[in-house]
Amino acid sequence: MIALSNGQYIIGFDNGYQFGKTAQTLFDNGVYAMGKVEPSVKEHSLKYERKFYKVGEGRAVITEDKVSDENGRLLTMTAIAKELSLKGITKADIILAVGLPFSDYGREKKRVLTYYEQKLVLKFEFEGIRYDVNISRIFVFPQCYSAVAPRLGNMKGDYLIVDIGSKTTDVVYLENGIPMERKSVTIEKAMVKWLRQIQGSLQVQYGKNIPESEILKVLLKQEHFLPRSYANLIRENIREQIRTLELELKEREYALDYMNVIYVGGGAAAVKNFSEHRPNVLYDCDIHANAKGYEYLAYQIMKKQGVV
Repeated sequence: MIALSNGQYIIGFDNGYQFGKTAQTLFDNGVYAMGKVEPSVKEHSLKYERKFYKVGEGRAVITEDKVSDENGRLLTMTAIAKELSLKGITKADIILAVGLPFSDYGREKKRVLTYYEQKLVLKFEFEGIRYDVNISRIFVFPQCYSAVAPRLGNMKGDYLIVDIGSKTTDVVYLENGIPMERKSVTIEKAMVKWLRQIQGSLQVQYGKNIPESEILKVLLKQEHFLPRSYANLIRENIREQIRTLELELKEREYALDYMNVIYVGGGAAAVKNFSEHRPNVLYDCDIHANAKGYEYLAYQIMKKQGVV
C-alpha cells in the first residue's frame, strides 16, 4: 500500500487462482457463502450486504475469468481490508490497481474496469471490523511485466520474463525494458495443473490423495512429514514439468541457453529448487511481485499526471 499526500492510498491486488496477494499479505482464494448465518469465529469472515462469507479458506475452483460473479469483489474487499488493517485504517479513499494475464490484457481490460466501476463504494465487515472504502480510481496492468516494472530502467538488452502462476504462465520478451508483444505469450501450463498431475501420480503409485498444501511444502523445500518415497516422486514429477515447460519455450524459439531469463512470482521458487542452474537465469521468488508492481505503475502514472 502506498500512502499519497492527498490522503488516498494505492492498493495493488493480484487475484491469483490459488492465492490472493497484496504487496504485504497473502491468503487462499476460496470463497464460501454462508447466507445470513453468522460464522462461529471471526477469522476469515466477511459480511457484505447483510450476507456472510468465509474468504481465505482453501483454494477456489478455477474458472474462465474472475469477473463473472461476485467472488472477485469479495476477494478484493478482503485484500483491501488486510492492507488497511496493517495501518489500523478502517475508512479510506483508495486507488485500486489490479492485473490481467499479459495476452488477455488488451482484450479484457475494459471488462475488468466495468466490473469494478459497478460498485465503487464498499461498506463491509472483515473479521468483525467495519470498513468504509471509496474506490476513486482503477488501474489494470499486465501481469509478469508488472512484476519487473520497478527494475526496468536497469534492464539493458534482451530479457525473457517468465511468470509461472496458478493457471497460466506469462512469458514477456523485453528489449531494453520495452515489452515486445509479438514475442510475448501466455501458456496454459502452470502450478495448479502441475499439482493435479503430481496428485494423479501419487494416487496411481500409492493410492493416496495427497493435499496440494502438502505437495507445495516439498516444492518449496519446507518442513513436511510425507514418506520419503512420496517426496521423491513429487520431486521427479516437478522436474519433468519444468523440463516440459522449458522445452515448449525453446520450441517457440526463445534462446534459454544464453539470453537473460528471469523467473518471477510464486512458481519461480519451484524452478529454482528443481532445475539446473545456469548463469544467465535469475529467480525472483517474491510472490507479491505483481501486486507491488501494480502499485508502482499506478504511482508512476499519477506522478506524471501531477496528482501526487
